[in-house]
Amino acid sequence: MISNVERVIKKSLEDAKNEGMEKGMEKGLEKGMEKGLEKGMGKGLEKGMEKGMEKVARQMLSDGENIEKIIRYTGLSREEIERLKQL
Repeated sequence: MISNVERVIKKSLEDAKNEGMEKGMEKGLEKGMEKGLEKGMGKGLEKGMEKGMEKVARQMLSDGENIEKIIRYTGLSREEIERLKQL
């Protein structure tokens, strides 16, 4: 037969375990969201820079600049510039 004290202790331990798990999950979710946001912002910045270089390359092409110069100033590959020429 389980005494009241044992029931209280058992209930307290169960509550503490559940609370610990809940806090752990909250902390994990928070860290995961931070990491995801950081990674997403990095990718967005990278994509924005790439689009900016493509815009510069298109303008240089329309101004008649040679491909070697466009490669040097934008960092885009010859293939990327050739693709832009066809758009």
